[in-house]
Amino acid sequence: MLSPGPLLFAAATSAAAAAVPVGQTVTATDLEAPHRVRKGVAVGLTLGVGPIGASGYPNELSKIGDTAFYSASGWMIGNSETLMLMGALTDYLSFGFWYTHESAENRDWRSIGNGGGLRVELFPLISALPRLAGLGLLAQFGLGSGFLASKSLASTRAQGTQSFLATGVLYEWSFGHVLGGHMGAGPTLEYHAIASQPFERHGLLASARVVFYGGP
Repeated sequence: MLSPGPLLFAAATSAAAAAVPVGQTVTATDLEAPHRVRKGVAVGLTLGVGPIGASGYPNELSKIGDTAFYSASGWMIGNSETLMLMGALTDYLSFGFWYTHESAENRDWRSIGNGGGLRVELFPLISALPRLAGLGLLAQFGLGSGFLASKSLASTRAQGTQSFLATGVLYEWSFGHVLGGHMGAGPTLEYHAIASQPFERHGLLASARVVFYGGP
């Protein structure tokens, strides 16, 4: 009686031969794989700058809606730092967590905003247009808080805690192989918003993004 080993080997060899056209040489890099560009844990940092505006009321029920206590900054120049800890589930989808700190000021006002929650990055063109494999979309959802304070009147202040949302576009170039993984970097353009009943804050930020992927 024949052992199953040779039979299984012969069947596997026949199936592989049938999958490759006659006369065509195929290397391992030509075969389909679940991850070709992004893999493993993704740890990143985004640094941005751009216009930010904030407005609202003190976080006191008796003052919300009373125009005597309303504050608005107009546009301020601000900066933003975002930390990301995600997993590259596929080449086109990364999902995980984020934390953002923002600060902004002009001649009369200063404002701080913070938030954290869930982050999604999508790279929808990786299969259809490989040349644009690095073009992606991002979205962030979570809890945020912020305040707006006058530089001249210490008693003038608006603040609130509720939703922190962000969306934007990014481009990523892969480079370098370190610690068994590789690096990705590129620009992003993001819209950030903190919204609550007494306070809101909006910003449009041009950023530089760098990410370490734990897989090759």
